[in-house]
Amino acid sequence: MTLADVLRRRRMTRRFAGEVSVPWIVEQCDLARRAPSAGYAQGTHFLVLSGECLARFWDVSGAGTWFSERQPGVLGAAAVVLVLADRSVYETRYSEADKAGHGLETADGWAVPYWLTDAAMAAQNLLLLVEEARFGALFFGLFVEPRRTLRAFGVPEHVDCVGAVAIGRRAVDDVASGSGARRGRRPLDEVAHLGTW
Repeated sequence: MTLADVLRRRRMTRRFAGEVSVPWIVEQCDLARRAPSAGYAQGTHFLVLSGECLARFWDVSGAGTWFSERQPGVLGAAAVVLVLADRSVYETRYSEADKAGHGLETADGWAVPYWLTDAAMAAQNLLLLVEEARFGALFFGLFVEPRRTLRAFGVPEHVDCVGAVAIGRRAVDDVASGSGARRGRRPLDEVAHLGTW
């Protein structure tokens, strides 16, 4: 199977059935962190929640209530991985001699917050690794008071969550759903611009 095959097949899972081992998920997080990292700051973290911690996450985040009403099959995931970005690591790295002088010593100096970009690329890596193994994954955001959820799990204030990845075995009756199933993919000539917009 090629990477192109995995990319074409990857989709969000909304019905999970059966477990995936937590050690396997942690191994995939190790591979996922091989995403680009500005200045090799390596500020991406993964908080893997399973068992009682996962039950607590569903409750504290409010995601459990939302999914139980709209997509209850998501609650069958074996784990949820919070993909986290530590901006302080980037501020420290860009204060070092080989990076200083570009105005990036503080978060306010970044036109694009690369700690979020790097973590988002790691999240995509995780989605692809799960798909390669023919398991299921769903990326979703923490929308209702995300800082409250992060505090509940001891995440420091300078660390942000780019999203959550639910992981588990894809149920046999899981089908493509969500916006991607209702909206067609935009034609390439509308999104690939050559030389000018």
